[in-house]
Amino acid sequence: MATTPISGSDSTTPATNDEAQFNAAVDNAQNGGMTPELEEMMVSGAISIGGQMIIMPRANDILNEAMSDE
Repeated sequence: MATTPISGSDSTTPATNDEAQFNAAVDNAQNGGMTPELEEMMVSGAISIGGQMIIMPRANDILNEAMSDE
């Protein structure tokens, strides 16, 4: 059974526009400095993640221990 190819699927040229956009984004990230707003957002995000991954499991263990019937 023969099928007709989907338009564009037979092209073998790479997506140079996507690659150019990616390279421009990398260059922009490497050349740009960290703004105080970005630094503040990263610090608060790191604190939130640290609390969720480190403090909350231990707090849950303490709560479960306190609520047990032992």
